[in-house]
Amino acid sequence: MKRYALDQSPFFKLKSRQKLSKILDADLNELEVFARNDPVDNYKLFETSGGKPRPVQCPKHRLQVIHRRVCDLLARIDTPDYLHSAIKGHSYLSNAKAHAANVPMVKVDIKKFFPSVTINAVKRFFLKTMECSPDVAALLSKVLTVYGHLATGSSVSPILSYYAHRDMFEEIAHLSAGRGAVMTCYVDDMCFSGETVTRKFLSDVRVIIRSHGLKSHKIHYFSSNMPRIVTGVVVTNSGIKLPNIRHKKIVDGYAQLQAALSDEEKLKLLPSLIGRINEAAQIDPRWTPKAKQLTLEMKRISSIAASSMNPSSRPSSWA
Repeated sequence: MKRYALDQSPFFKLKSRQKLSKILDADLNELEVFARNDPVDNYKLFETSGGKPRPVQCPKHRLQVIHRRVCDLLARIDTPDYLHSAIKGHSYLSNAKAHAANVPMVKVDIKKFFPSVTINAVKRFFLKTMECSPDVAALLSKVLTVYGHLATGSSVSPILSYYAHRDMFEEIAHLSAGRGAVMTCYVDDMCFSGETVTRKFLSDVRVIIRSHGLKSHKIHYFSSNMPRIVTGVVVTNSGIKLPNIRHKKIVDGYAQLQAALSDEEKLKLLPSLIGRINEAAQIDPRWTPKAKQLTLEMKRISSIAASSMNPSSRPSSWA
């Protein structure tokens, strides 16, 4: 994917709504309908299950396609090394690998980040940073938000949340660089490591977050060589490892698979177990053969199930 400077983005100094519709491959009337922002018509609204319920606003298919297009274009802009989310070639793994285990570390999240990124912050990004015309900035901000904030289930929200508060992240990055610390950011999860990272440093970061109208939480301080989990990965002196909780979920998944009484039950269990093992394989390649083995088993069971439902695949003697 070709990367370019911010001022080379198709959104930069965009002054025409008609040109915007061409960039997004969407009719202008269609964009205006989405801009009226009827949550029930435009979004699947539900709450997460397990633990504390969280409201989710997931754009329906056509609107999600538009959000995905904006995401793709924003993700092509060159970004600072500290950003590891929504950027090709970066991930939660690269975010974790950036930090050493033998120096102090602090972690801080932004509380309810997507709901805290307001339509005005999105509009300000397109108006001030991208230098779009007011009508283009207004249209984009309405199409890309719901209930006056970023949608929690939208593909564009991770990258747009960064740009909507780019000034804050840059201010924090400047503080971090001045203290000689390593900073990474994965959506709302910020980590800082280095000998100069202290509780006072953490306090200074929180002051900056608060000055931009946001709240920090999930605050953790680790002294040198303390075990630490960064974006779901254990960082140790010998490299990154799978956390115990994720290992246990895989063990439990295998137990459920062995207890399954039918191929139908196994087919329901296999996809999530294979997904967990594939994620584990990114951290520890020794999991790769297990993922391949289960994938072959799922294909075998699926093939048997398909043939039993297709009369034409039966031997003629069955007739």
